[in-house]
Amino acid sequence: MEKSNREFLIPVKGLEPGEYHYDFVVEDAFFEQFAFQDIHHGKVMLSLDIEKESRLMVLMFRFEGNVQLICDRCLDAYTQPLKGNFRLIVKYGEKMEEISEEMVTIPYEDSYFDIAQYVYEFIQLMIPMKRIHPDDEDGNSTCNIEMLEKIENFEKAKTDPRWDALKEIKIKK
Repeated sequence: MEKSNREFLIPVKGLEPGEYHYDFVVEDAFFEQFAFQDIHHGKVMLSLDIEKESRLMVLMFRFEGNVQLICDRCLDAYTQPLKGNFRLIVKYGEKMEEISEEMVTIPYEDSYFDIAQYVYEFIQLMIPMKRIHPDDEDGNSTCNIEMLEKIENFEKAKTDPRWDALKEIKIKK
């Protein structure tokens, strides 16, 4: 991440034990802060519940929204719905350290905890490995028809005769 987004700084110094709630809207400006982004546009609602105890905080992230991705099949943009829940345990310690996928430590003297990187990573985890347009109600692909035809024609094309000649050569021992 290039710069911190102040909206995602959670005050922790002087926070009394108890339950807290925050709502965020994660939009294009947020996604633009990250290098190597797969998300081009989006609007994701984040509901964050924090249970603060004396030595730790439990953060419950609830996401719901849509992001725009590029289809792996036809290379057109499409809207991918997202919905998911994640938990992060934040303990106090000597230094900032990731203990596990679900637990981090922050220094005692920190006034704020920046959740921006976690928000981005959780959204990335909700994106499917195979990114393709969803099928319509009848089970038909909603991908770009012209591109699908090009792919089909390419797959049917004959092989290059120069390569066929190379297949005839066998290695002799």
